[in-house]
Amino acid sequence: MKLNFFSKKNKSLPGHVFRDEDTDYATDKRPKETWQERHTGLSFSMIFYISWKNLRVSRTRSVLTIGGVALGIGIITFLLSLGFGVQRMIVEEVTKNNPVDIIDVSSGNLDNFVTLNDESVEKIMNIEGVKSVERRVNTGGKIILGESQTDVVIYGTTVGFLDMLKINYSSNGGKFSNEENGAIISDRLASLLGFDNPIDAIGKNVFYNIALTRDVSSKINEEKIAENNETIVTAVVSGSDSAFIYLPFKILGDTFGVDSAQEGKVVAEEMGKFNNIKQQLEQMGFIADSINDLIVDINSFFTTVRAILVVFGIIIMSISVMGMLNTLSVSLLQRTKEIGILKALGTKRADVFKMFVLDSIVISFIGGILGFLGGYGLALLANKAMIILGHKMGADLSYFVYIPSTFVIMIGAFIVFLGIATGIMPAFRASKIHALEALRYE
Repeated sequence: MKLNFFSKKNKSLPGHVFRDEDTDYATDKRPKETWQERHTGLSFSMIFYISWKNLRVSRTRSVLTIGGVALGIGIITFLLSLGFGVQRMIVEEVTKNNPVDIIDVSSGNLDNFVTLNDESVEKIMNIEGVKSVERRVNTGGKIILGESQTDVVIYGTTVGFLDMLKINYSSNGGKFSNEENGAIISDRLASLLGFDNPIDAIGKNVFYNIALTRDVSSKINEEKIAENNETIVTAVVSGSDSAFIYLPFKILGDTFGVDSAQEGKVVAEEMGKFNNIKQQLEQMGFIADSINDLIVDINSFFTTVRAILVVFGIIIMSISVMGMLNTLSVSLLQRTKEIGILKALGTKRADVFKMFVLDSIVISFIGGILGFLGGYGLALLANKAMIILGHKMGADLSYFVYIPSTFVIMIGAFIVFLGIATGIMPAFRASKIHALEALRYE
C-alpha cells in the first residue's frame, strides 16, 4: 500500500510504528499520545508494546531463549533451596536441646591448675553479663539396698545443671532439690538393686559409699571412702544403659566437703555479652565451649557448599546469557528495516535503545520467574519423595526446603541485572543504525 506522510489524511504522528512486517499501521489500537510524548519520544507503554509484539512474532526463538534462562535459574534455585533447607534443619536439630546462651565450662584435664570450686564460681559470677553458674561433680561409689549392692557413678549436681540436661525422669510427685537429701537414680541402677519395675524404687531409702579425692574436695589431704550414707530415691531416669545416681551438690558439700566440680554451665544474660564472657572464661584457664561454635562450623561448611553451587550456577547462566545475546543479535538483524522506518518517523535513538533493553529484560524476567517457581517446586517434590522413602525405611523426616527472603531479593536483582547487561550491547548497536542505511538493508 502507498503511504503519504505529508497528506492531511494521514494522522500518523512521529513515533508511531507499524503493527507487523507488512507495514500495516494500527493506530486505532495504540494509546493516545500526549503533547509531551510528541516532543520527547515514545512512551514506555508504546516501547513495551513494540517489544512484546516482537517476542510474539519470533515465538519459537523467544520460547527457547526464555527456556534457557528458566533452566539456569531453576537449577540454581533447586540446589540452593535444598542447601539452605538442610542447613536450617541441622542447626535446628543441634540447638533443639542446647540453648545458645549457655557456655560449657570444664578444667579439661587433671593437670589444669583451675577447677570449678567456690572461689572460681564467685569470680565467674562477677563477670559482666553472667546470669548464673551451674556445676556437676562426678566420682565413684557403691549403692547398697538390703542384700543388693552395685558400683555406680555418683554425680553431685545443682538443679539448674540437671534442668539444662533435659533428662527424662519419673518422680511420682517427688522433687529433686538443692537443699534436701534426695536422689535421682537410673532405671538400670534400679534394676540392679532388684526392682522389676524401676518406678517402684521411688520413695525407698538407699545407702551409698562415696570416694572422696582432692579432685572433688580441697578440704581433704588424702583419698578416702565415706561409707553408709543414706538418701531417699525421689525419681528414676528412664532409658539409661548405665548405673548412676544424682545427689544434690550442696548436700555433698555440706556433708563431705565437696567443693570442686569437673564441669559446669555458665548462662549469659544476653547474647551481646556472650563472646566476652567466653573469652574471660578462657583467660581464667577454663575450656569454654558452646553450641554456637558448632553452629559457626556448620554455617561455614554450608557457605563453602553454596559457593561451589553458585560457581556451578554461573557456568549454567553463562550459557543462558550467550543464548540471550544470540537471540537479540538475530532480532537486530531481522528488525533493521523496522528500525530505519521508526527513525524515519522520528523515533529517537534513546527509544530504540530502550526497546532492545526492554526485550532483554522481558525475556530475563519471564525466564527468571518460571525458573524460580519451577526450581522451588521441584525441590518440594524431591523433599516429599525423600519423606515417603524415609517413612518406608523407618526414618522420621520433615520438610527442609527453605529459601531466605534475602535470596529471593538477590534472585530478583540478578534477573534485572541479567536483562540489562545482555541487552546493552545489541541495544547500543541498534540505536547507532542510520535510518537511510537501515531502509536500504535487505
